[in-house]
Amino acid sequence: MIISRYLTRQILQVTAATSFILLAVVVLGRFLKYLAQASQGEIDPGVLIVLMSYRIPEFIQLILPLALLMSILLAYGRMYADNEMTVLSACGLSRRRLLGITLISSTLVAITVGLLTLMLTPLGLVNTDSLLEAQKDLNEFDIMVPGLFQNISRGERTTYTEAIEDEEMQNVFMHESSTGRVTVASTAVPSEDEEGARFVLFNDGSVAENDEQGYVLTQFGQMGVRIPAREISINESVEERSMATGALWRSRKPAHLAELQWRISLILLIPVLTLMAVPLSRVSPRQGRFAKLVPAVLLYIVYFGLLLVSRDLTASGDIPVMLGQWWVHVVFLLLGWALFAGKMPTIHLPGIHTR
Repeated sequence: MIISRYLTRQILQVTAATSFILLAVVVLGRFLKYLAQASQGEIDPGVLIVLMSYRIPEFIQLILPLALLMSILLAYGRMYADNEMTVLSACGLSRRRLLGITLISSTLVAITVGLLTLMLTPLGLVNTDSLLEAQKDLNEFDIMVPGLFQNISRGERTTYTEAIEDEEMQNVFMHESSTGRVTVASTAVPSEDEEGARFVLFNDGSVAENDEQGYVLTQFGQMGVRIPAREISINESVEERSMATGALWRSRKPAHLAELQWRISLILLIPVLTLMAVPLSRVSPRQGRFAKLVPAVLLYIVYFGLLLVSRDLTASGDIPVMLGQWWVHVVFLLLGWALFAGKMPTIHLPGIHTR
């Protein structure tokens, strides 16, 4: 019991640390992408944090299997390199018992992934789609960022405001590239007429327009400019990814069944990876704890890549739904059994001797 708690704690601690690092990298990359869209006037900067929170369950469900694989390799690799496993083996810890203890941690991770992939991630994607769809109804001036020049509608207009107070923009600048017209105003307020058309009401400003004789400057006290609907293309998720698991189960469409298999595959991925990771974690003190990390990650990339390819082929009807993604699990389950039973040489990279 003491050994079981010790090994389980080692794996879960490293899994948590590895997941946190990988999640930080993924979240930062996605946040920078959304930030670029916000700077182009496609997304309201005020919803970026909410948008990221909706996507976090999806990120975690993809990170946890890899984090678990790396944690088993790192935790057990250190113990092999420091001869702890040799001592435990001398005390009666067999390879089968080691696998059984490791499956305790894997089961906890699998339950977490199952909760995410079957429930939380589809719900998060529904909220993400709703939030992004609402952005299309916003006026360009509704999402302006003070102190920043923004290229709106694929460069058709460049806008700037010095400050925004109670939805009123101060010291506003707008340049329209198609006509070359420049509008400057002390204040501007997004408005809507009785028919629902969106426009911006400029106050106390001037308009500079170019004609055949040169630029003409026109002063105005108040001027309304109609702003056409924004042309943005945000496609974060397809219909299948945001559907409830129950709806996918009742459907008979190949695309829906492929998504259902994908969600189940993320759960099945974990015990299969555990079966491969336990024998791969065995290293000699001369090799060091990181000796099997690279080949194991390469195996994971192949495994995960084949699942992605099979999902797309199943969704398009190129392979039968009955075959789907299950054949990938069978192949790697047999590979894991062969590694565990010693039926094939241990995978390693020559020349890696780190400590």
